[in-house]
Amino acid sequence: MDAMHVDAMNVDPTVVKGGDHVIIRMPSTNAKIVCVKPDTTISLGKFGSFMANELIGQTFGHSYEIEKGGTIKPHQLSGFDDAEITEANNQKINDDPSAQKLTFEQIEELKAKGLAGDVSAQEIISSLTENNESFAKKTEFSKSKYIQRKQRKFMKSFVLLEATVYNMCDFFFVVNPTKIRGIRADSLSQVLSLSNVYSTARVLAVDDGQGLLIGALLTRISNGGLVFGVHTGDVGNYDITRYMNFPTEVKDRLRTLPWTKLHHKMEPFIDVLPESPSEQDIMGHERRRRGHAKLTETIDTLNKGHFDALVISTNFNPISVIKKLVPYLGGSRMLVVYDQCKEPLIEAYAQLRESTEFLNVQLTESWLREYQVLPNRTHPTMNTSGGGGFILSAIHLAPQ
Repeated sequence: MDAMHVDAMNVDPTVVKGGDHVIIRMPSTNAKIVCVKPDTTISLGKFGSFMANELIGQTFGHSYEIEKGGTIKPHQLSGFDDAEITEANNQKINDDPSAQKLTFEQIEELKAKGLAGDVSAQEIISSLTENNESFAKKTEFSKSKYIQRKQRKFMKSFVLLEATVYNMCDFFFVVNPTKIRGIRADSLSQVLSLSNVYSTARVLAVDDGQGLLIGALLTRISNGGLVFGVHTGDVGNYDITRYMNFPTEVKDRLRTLPWTKLHHKMEPFIDVLPESPSEQDIMGHERRRRGHAKLTETIDTLNKGHFDALVISTNFNPISVIKKLVPYLGGSRMLVVYDQCKEPLIEAYAQLRESTEFLNVQLTESWLREYQVLPNRTHPTMNTSGGGGFILSAIHLAPQ
């Protein structure tokens, strides 16, 4: 076993390494993706900034507070779990600005000191609660909600999240859903489940959602597996995969091919060097030779066919993409198509139902409702997403 493999085995996947991309969720519930480059500064706007070196070696999933001087320390946020049922109620509470004894100027002064790091967020919150005449009369639930609102406003803390498939999908669904074609985490999980991707599977995919689907498929396969992406343009736009911290061995399991090369027939490599080639001529010749060899290998891989799954998320008409790529799909293998609108899939659904090549054709809609689950306070959240997309699935029969 070489030194590289030994080092890879010793890497702890639950801690941050230099060069990793991570998701930082701030008290306001806003989040951002940052690259942990050693000896650089990470800025979170009004919540403060700190050195990236402070994150290296830290554990994912924990909450950290930014201290004066650009350092961080583990921090535990208080929540509803600490609240207990009492006989207090909010019936006679006069919850208006007059209940706060601190003046506007005093509060602004506390804010300024907090931004400068001279006063901690916890001290600011304590001052606000101690000088609030209504706070003591509130129920424990109301007190917890009040403190959480103030924490979101003043606490210079964040939660460190790993760039997993779920976290990346959840992040982009909130920040920029059009980038991932509106696919929600539950819809993505259904796509992966229906496609039946296993460790050594060979998957043919079309992903116009900037690589989220490709990245999710790469996490499902291992040695012997392959993800083959067909894309528009000369280079596939799989931007999201670069945030997912894939090692080189995982990236090597991805093959890509433009639509324009789908039925391309490769000719033998012919590139004659001049009689007295310069170093630049030789380098250019070798580059073209390697490019020709790589393209030949990629097209041969596609032409072997018998892929174990065909997974599609495309901006084109789904049925046209299906007709182009189904010949490369093996028998008794799954076809799964995602779209954020049902109309394109209805046409494909009707044609697949009439075809003798497919069995168990289904068109489903994803629906998700989030719940707050706490003792005596379990209920649906007030806000939820309107939709997570539609999924068309079918079993491809072996040609007779």
